[in-house]
Amino acid sequence: MLIIKNLRKITVLLSVVSALFNLLIQPATAASETTVSADELKQQPAFPAEYQKLSYPQRLDWLKQQLKTADSAARIYQLSSEMGFEHFANYANDKLQLVCQQTKPEKFDLQYRYICAVSDNNSYDDSIRQLMQLYDDAINAKNIDLATQILSGVAWKQSSNGDIASAFRSYELAMSLAKQASPEALNDVMLNTAALYVMHGDKAYVQKGVQLQQATISRLEALKRDTPESADYANEILALTYHNIGVAYALHLHDYQQALHWFGLITPNNKELRRSSLVFSALSAAELQQKEQANNLLTASLQAPKSTEVNTDYLDCYQQLVQLKLQGVAELQPCQLLNTQTPLEVSLDLYKRMALLETAEWRLHGLEKLHQLFIVKLEPQLKQSATQSASHAELSRLQLESELKTQLLEKEQSLKKAEQEQHQSQMMLTAAVLAILLLVLLVITIQLRQNRKLAKQFESLSVLDGLTGLHNRRFFEQNIQRELNFVRRSQQDGTGHTIAFYLLDIDFFKKINDSYGHDAGDEVLVEFARRIKLAIRETDMLIRWGGEEFLLVARLEQKTDHHHIAERIRRVVNQQPFDIANQNTIPVSCTIGAVVYPEAGHDVVQLDWHHLVQLADAALYLGKKKQRNCWVCVDNIVDLAALDDILQQDLEQSAQQQQIVLSSKFDATTTTTS
Repeated sequence: MLIIKNLRKITVLLSVVSALFNLLIQPATAASETTVSADELKQQPAFPAEYQKLSYPQRLDWLKQQLKTADSAARIYQLSSEMGFEHFANYANDKLQLVCQQTKPEKFDLQYRYICAVSDNNSYDDSIRQLMQLYDDAINAKNIDLATQILSGVAWKQSSNGDIASAFRSYELAMSLAKQASPEALNDVMLNTAALYVMHGDKAYVQKGVQLQQATISRLEALKRDTPESADYANEILALTYHNIGVAYALHLHDYQQALHWFGLITPNNKELRRSSLVFSALSAAELQQKEQANNLLTASLQAPKSTEVNTDYLDCYQQLVQLKLQGVAELQPCQLLNTQTPLEVSLDLYKRMALLETAEWRLHGLEKLHQLFIVKLEPQLKQSATQSASHAELSRLQLESELKTQLLEKEQSLKKAEQEQHQSQMMLTAAVLAILLLVLLVITIQLRQNRKLAKQFESLSVLDGLTGLHNRRFFEQNIQRELNFVRRSQQDGTGHTIAFYLLDIDFFKKINDSYGHDAGDEVLVEFARRIKLAIRETDMLIRWGGEEFLLVARLEQKTDHHHIAERIRRVVNQQPFDIANQNTIPVSCTIGAVVYPEAGHDVVQLDWHHLVQLADAALYLGKKKQRNCWVCVDNIVDLAALDDILQQDLEQSAQQQQIVLSSKFDATTTTTS
């Protein structure tokens, strides 16, 4: 709940360390059109030691005074960017954006570009693209800490924009990258990921978030033990982690005994977390019917100071809820005046607790606020998440490209390390020993390359049919849910787009094998696949289903498209005989069974792909039974409730009972039966 905002301190620390390492300084308030180089910034005087002891307003005053006498573009840029970091560290995003507009970041200045991009709330899509480009640049610059920060920033923006699924993916990618970064960067990402799991996940994800936080505790305890100079940093993050585990148990898992345990680990001298931990401890004790302890904790919370970093006015409402539970009387007003910036997880928890109370005034207020919360936040987020899936495909592509670049970076770093070891060996070992080591390294490198090459080949072969080059059933099962989601979104939006399943079977294929041999049969399969690919779009999914049977999944923009596709496939197969090596030409035809994803008025149909394939197979069987070299299509399932009966009986019988609409084309005649 508090973790993302509080960890901004860690982000600033990482930014400063990384900036010093890369000679990249940061943004602010004096406009400059002159290009500044990294070498010029390196030559600028460092800030005095007294600067670090100043407060935020005092630092701003000092920087403004220095800007008045700045005599070069590089000095102005250095002072301005430092001012930008001060705004960033103190959550003054509006002021930071003004700095970014007046002193635009140089391309090499990755840290300044990062804080300008992550604080930009004007355009979500532009901000995401800007951050992903910055991520690529950070990878190219071998700045793993910053690359990790950027992915964490992307995930935070995605979760703030309601795209929780993409935020999960971004955080998990950041987690894998953070293993190569500094301990601070790894802690930052793990705790942010845990916070997202807890705030937006189901029970399993909440528990996964708690596990990540507990892993961070173990790492911080080891850091305190091994490097005593890091004790202050470790203790601050440990307290924050204890607090957030307690919140997870209190607000999400409702294990109040565990909540009391974790809140109890926070020392009383922690002014930022003291009041929050006391309030939630009082709530947990009240829920456990430990009234005396709850009263003591509530009294202590009323005397504790408020946080100076984040708005925690919602704690006033929790205090009143605890008082109502203990004494039967409380003031509703603090709950009526909740800040609009109250975290969503807190608002939901408060309103749900009020909605379950017996007191009518409190219960009605909780129910009303739950309804408003759904209308204002939850429903728009659900719609937004559905409509944004296409735009996030590009983000996924960029992330994949960046991941590949990360792998190349790892390889370069490994080779560089090997070269350093080789250089040290030259000074210590004889020429013969060195030659042996070089030979061993060469063999290992060749084996690694061969293994990687084989791994890539196996990965490709696992989803491809070895004969035709088409995708196989495994690829279909991995990707069909995307097509089903597409048609369900279309039904929800009323756009009219849908999909159709086609099962294609080569007529008398066994006779071809028996008459011309299996090699000729293989050539027919390859040529058949080639002709079908020419007749469909690149976006359609063509699958080698098994033997002489193929499966096609095609998106439809018009309701009659599925007939045109079926007829186009039938003609492209039989319009010319197949040329077979060392044989005469062979006439080949195919029979097609198809089914269109059904509609049901304004409702969204939830139909499994297995049923669609079974219907297409039944249509194919009917075509084989009637004539071959034809197509039969289930245009619509009128009675979805009778689906099991439709699958178990002849399709013509289902059409006669008006359970389905059936179309077919035998010879030159097209018929429709309903």
